[in-house]
Amino acid sequence: MKVFLVGFMGAGKTTVGRLLAERLAVPFLDLDLAIEEEAGQSVREIFLQRGEAAFRQWERDALERSAAASAAVIATGGGTFASPGNAELMKRNGLTVWLHPSFATLAARIGFEGKEDRPLFRDETQALALYRERLPAYQSADVTIEVGAEETPEEIAARILLRLPR
Repeated sequence: MKVFLVGFMGAGKTTVGRLLAERLAVPFLDLDLAIEEEAGQSVREIFLQRGEAAFRQWERDALERSAAASAAVIATGGGTFASPGNAELMKRNGLTVWLHPSFATLAARIGFEGKEDRPLFRDETQALALYRERLPAYQSADVTIEVGAEETPEEIAARILLRLPR
């Protein structure tokens, strides 16, 4: 089984994804980390030096490679699911799970320092507009996991396990 975790920046896709992969005994892949390894640059540096379009192409290539895996938990970037064609690719190749904390929870998790590393979350008003723009894409995921502000990654992973097909 392949599970694609989708959601906005700070939703917990990487943290929860590692736990979920461990519990399912399958490999874990973080698309942003895979892109950084391949590019030899951080996501932030790619955005600054090459632009968002270049990053989205790296992202699509990494997504296509991950879709070819037989079983894995894949943490996608915040914009992956909203980019043209990506949602369809993920749905054809696995189960999409939207991690959905409130925007206030996302902003609190990212904090001041995190905003420096996230090129699309530097300004909270613009980030909120982007979040709202991406909501229709996220809402089309196969499974939605509403995430409470106090919920632990272990609890979230356990809730996802309960929603997976047997």
